Amino acid sequence: MQTITAKIHSAAPAAIRDSFTAFAELLDVPAEARGNGLSLHLSAGRIDMAQAESGVDLTLAAPSHRQLYLLQQMVMNRMDRLDPVPQLDWAHVDTGAMPPNLTIATVAHIRQISPNFCRVRLQFEDVARYADAGLHFRLVISALAPDVAVGGSVHEWPIIDASGRTHWPEGDAALHRPVYTVRDLDVAAGWMDFDVYRHDGGRVSAWTERAVQGDRIGLMGPTLMKRDLPRWVALLGDETALPAIARYAARLPADAQGHIVIALADPRDRQQFDVPAGVEMHWIDRAEGALLRTLQQLDIPPADRFVYVGCVADDADAARLWLRETQGLARSECSVTAFWG
Repeated sequence: MQTITAKIHSAAPAAIRDSFTAFAELLDVPAEARGNGLSLHLSAGRIDMAQAESGVDLTLAAPSHRQLYLLQQMVMNRMDRLDPVPQLDWAHVDTGAMPPNLTIATVAHIRQISPNFCRVRLQFEDVARYADAGLHFRLVISALAPDVAVGGSVHEWPIIDASGRTHWPEGDAALHRPVYTVRDLDVAAGWMDFDVYRHDGGRVSAWTERAVQGDRIGLMGPTLMKRDLPRWVALLGDETALPAIARYAARLPADAQGHIVIALADPRDRQQFDVPAGVEMHWIDRAEGALLRTLQQLDIPPADRFVYVGCVADDADAARLWLRETQGLARSECSVTAFWG
């Protein structure tokens, strides 16, 4: 395990503990009280805190340097919510280094796979960390508007500043970090594919038009999909969620039951992937509100269930509210992602 310690200077250590207790509840993760301290057990590692003179002593532990850095960012983001923001001093900071959760990848090729989709293949080290249950990641490319950006490579990378935070390039060097989905990969060959839904005005759509073999871009991630899928599932989404639905479909147990619903503006963008016999596949027209209406018409069982929804932001917000508040699904029983505004 990798570890790092820190001191949080504060005249109100109880407020810090309360903030992290609320954070654990938000993430639906265990929070164990230990005397005047608290331990949080997260997927990336563990956060231990103990009240001390003039503040809180903090210890983070994680299996890798990358995950440890993610825990550090979580802690600092949480501290930023307090008023006043307490001073936080890490025992060690790799000032000037690149963040360990950033990977530099090289474009291998980009090919059109349907009228509105292209598939991008990237080559990089450590593809293995995406192989087990990797789902989403952040693509790191230039943030310049499509009519201004030149070439497909990133030329200035983020670094770690003296506080331990990620300092991102600014101005013309600013970077765009949209969420995309792992479509396929080969650990031995060192490549990973992701699909881009091309549409007018999109920065990534424009990037796929100008990027060439050998261009260098960044990746951050991955976030993980639910590992042990239950027997009943519902996977719903529009074009932007199609790759994620395909990833989930590939992991369904043979006796799975449920529904896959994909809403497309152009039926020629359908993709073929295998699903268990008990899972019904539905391709529908992406009319306004159609995906949300289809979701609300499903007969969701009371237990042993999982629902994934990926779509436009307004529909995603409505779907999340309906699943959690109206249907009573726990956080672990559903995942809702907004891919675009």
